[in-house]
Amino acid sequence: MSEEDEPLGDEAEGMARLSEVPTATDFVEWHESLKWIDHMVTDLQHMIRLTFSNWSGLNLLALSLAGLATITGAWDFGVGELASGGDYRFSGISIFNSESGLFAITSTSFFLTIVSGVLWLGFIGVNWQIFPLMRSHAIALMISMLSVQIGMISAHSGAPDFPVGAGVSDLLGIFVGEAVLVFILVVVIHRSVTETRDLHVQTRHQHPDPYEMERAKRDHSLAGWTLTIFLFALCINLAGFAGAAHVAERPPFESTRMFSYLAYILFTMLSGSLIMLILWYPQFMLGGTTLTIESEASRMATAAIGDPSKEIGICPSCNAPSGAHMTTDGIIISSCNSPDCDGEGPVGQDCPNCETLISASIKCVSCGASTSVTDLFPMEDAW
Repeated sequence: MSEEDEPLGDEAEGMARLSEVPTATDFVEWHESLKWIDHMVTDLQHMIRLTFSNWSGLNLLALSLAGLATITGAWDFGVGELASGGDYRFSGISIFNSESGLFAITSTSFFLTIVSGVLWLGFIGVNWQIFPLMRSHAIALMISMLSVQIGMISAHSGAPDFPVGAGVSDLLGIFVGEAVLVFILVVVIHRSVTETRDLHVQTRHQHPDPYEMERAKRDHSLAGWTLTIFLFALCINLAGFAGAAHVAERPPFESTRMFSYLAYILFTMLSGSLIMLILWYPQFMLGGTTLTIESEASRMATAAIGDPSKEIGICPSCNAPSGAHMTTDGIIISSCNSPDCDGEGPVGQDCPNCETLISASIKCVSCGASTSVTDLFPMEDAW
């Protein structure tokens, strides 16, 4: 079976197309504008089903490390540091201040904190190993978690019963933390993955039939993946609030505080699982291709710099060199189709000179055959 004949949506034998999966909900029957909810829920269910058949022991190892890191950082293990509320007269982590809170904790608590940090680093390391296309995004997600947690701690430090008694200055930390979170999730991660997905569909699944193109777009839908990003943002905010509220309360305690404690552990573990989904799905979608996950602006900048180690495409009909080439980052560069323009740029994006869309089809100057640029560079594909 040739690459053109391979069924779209089948990374592994027996994997159903997303376009053929029945919708899990029927909000569209209430109103046409609610169709996006049906897509989100259906896509998320499809993603979860795929994890059961595609996740390996390394994925489970990463999840286990995140769980252990959470428990090690939050459980007392008989030390009593968290259960007693600690000494609220000491705060800070400066190693140069003898009255810093860092020196007020017991050596066992400090050791558990270090172990928790090492386990989180192990979680990132395993993710780097199994999601090479998403390495920078893994770091960005951990930074977003840390920024939200610091913002919550900042708010509770001035108002232990936050939001009760909170002033404008107490909200500043949360505002900064949430701004970092939104920037990372929306601009850094969602935008780069979405634009790379669009380029992937335009180049790898170019088809003259509009119906087939729409089908390819549906098979590569990121609606469910977008929902995981929203759920991740929700979970880390709930975990950050629960954790900060748990340690900010002053003794003597009127209750066991078990609700905030368990809420922190639960939502932190859920955040770790959602990080895995966020990193896994784009990696799984792009399969064995060498296309890097970055925004259109970044891709255009990379193409403008040029790459001396580029690979020249070969016409599949006559084996003659084509006018398209691929960089080591997996970016296919082709000449502009406009007769009055001599510009070039990534296929499926606008020409940097005349802003005309650079076609995914190229005509061989040797034999005259029109060929999709993807046929010039045979690659494996997840979908």
